[in-house]
Amino acid sequence: MPTRRTARGAERTRLNGDFDVVICGASFAGLAVARELRGSGARVMVVDRYEIGERQTSACGIPTQWLRAMDLMGAHRQEFPRLVIHTPHGTSALDLPWTFSTFDYPELCSLLWEGSDAAFETAKVNGRSGDTVHTDRGDLTAPLVVDALGWRRVLGGGYQPPDAPLSRGLEVHPWGAGDELEIWIDRRYVPAGYGWSFPAAGELRIGVGSFDPRFHVKDTTVLLAEDLEREPVRYQGNWIPHRLRAATEDGIFFAGDSAGHCLPLTAEGIRTAFYFGIACGRQLRAVVEGRTTIAEALTRYGDFSAAHRWKFDRMLDAQRLVPRVPPRVLATALRAMRTKAFVDWAFGHYLAIAPPEFAAGPPVALPRSAVGRAAA
Repeated sequence: MPTRRTARGAERTRLNGDFDVVICGASFAGLAVARELRGSGARVMVVDRYEIGERQTSACGIPTQWLRAMDLMGAHRQEFPRLVIHTPHGTSALDLPWTFSTFDYPELCSLLWEGSDAAFETAKVNGRSGDTVHTDRGDLTAPLVVDALGWRRVLGGGYQPPDAPLSRGLEVHPWGAGDELEIWIDRRYVPAGYGWSFPAAGELRIGVGSFDPRFHVKDTTVLLAEDLEREPVRYQGNWIPHRLRAATEDGIFFAGDSAGHCLPLTAEGIRTAFYFGIACGRQLRAVVEGRTTIAEALTRYGDFSAAHRWKFDRMLDAQRLVPRVPPRVLATALRAMRTKAFVDWAFGHYLAIAPPEFAAGPPVALPRSAVGRAAA
C-alpha cells in the first residue's frame, strides 16, 4: 500500500486565498492544466488530498510518443513494440505501428510539476459555492476552477458505485522482469473485462479490470499473479469511468476522469487526461491573457470534449460486444486481425483519438490582462 506523506493534525494549518485559477486534483489531468498556464502570470493554486506523485492509481502505460511530445522521457521505464493477447484458445501477438511504454508515476508527476509555476497545497476538496472551493483547511476563491479530482466529480454531479458507468480495476506490483506487454481476455479471470501484465524495469504490474462494477476482482487478480508465478503484493486499485461526461458544468471545467476522459474497452486514461488537460489549460490561458471570456472558454472547451463523443461511444460499443463473443470465435478473430494492414489501420485510428501531436508547441506567453476584465 502507498505510504501517505501528507501533513496531518496540527500540521494542517488554515488555507485561504483568492487566485486567478484553482485546480483541484494533482494527477495527470490537473498537472497538465497547470503546466499549460506556466508563464501566463496567473496566480494558480493546485490542491490535492495527497502530495504530488504520492498515490499511483493506474498501471502507468502510455504510447511512447506522448512521453516524448511532453518531454517526460525521464520517467520512462520500458518500451514495447507489440501487444500479446492471450485467450483460452490461443495467443496472438500484434506488431504495433507505434510503441507503448510504462513509466514511473512519482517521477512523471514530478516532471510535470517542474514544468509549471503554480503553487501547491495538500487539502481535501469537499465542494464549492459559486467561485469558492471548500476544503478541509479553508476556502479558496477563483473565477476559473478546474475539477480534475477523478471519477467522483466532486464539484459537479458525481457517481456512486456500483450503480454507475464505472469499471473497476485492481493490480499488484511484484518485483520481477518481463519483455512483453500482455493482455488476457479470459473469463476464468473476469467475465467482462481483461487481465494484464505490464513490465516496468524491475517490477511487474499485474491486474484485472472488470467492465461490470459489481464483479469483485481481488481473487482473480491474485489468481492471475499466481498463474504467472508472481507474489501478489503491493496492491493498488481504483474505479474507472467508461462513459464520457460533460466537460463543463455550472461554470466549472472538468478534465480527466471527472469528465469521463478515459477510453472504454482499453481503460486507457493517461494520454486522454494529458490531451484534455492541455486543451483545458489553453482555454484558461486565453482567459487569463485577455484573449477570450470565461463564458467563451467554457463553451469552447465543452464543445471540444463533446466533439469526441462519437469516438468514445464506438469504443463503448466494442466494450459491450467483446464479452458477448464466444471465446473460440474471439480467438479466431484475433488471429485474423494480426495482418500488418489491419493492425496499422486499427491502432492508427486508436492513437488519433488523442494524438501526441496535440502536445507539441507550448503557447506563446502574452502580456497578462486581469481575469476580471477578461470575464466581463
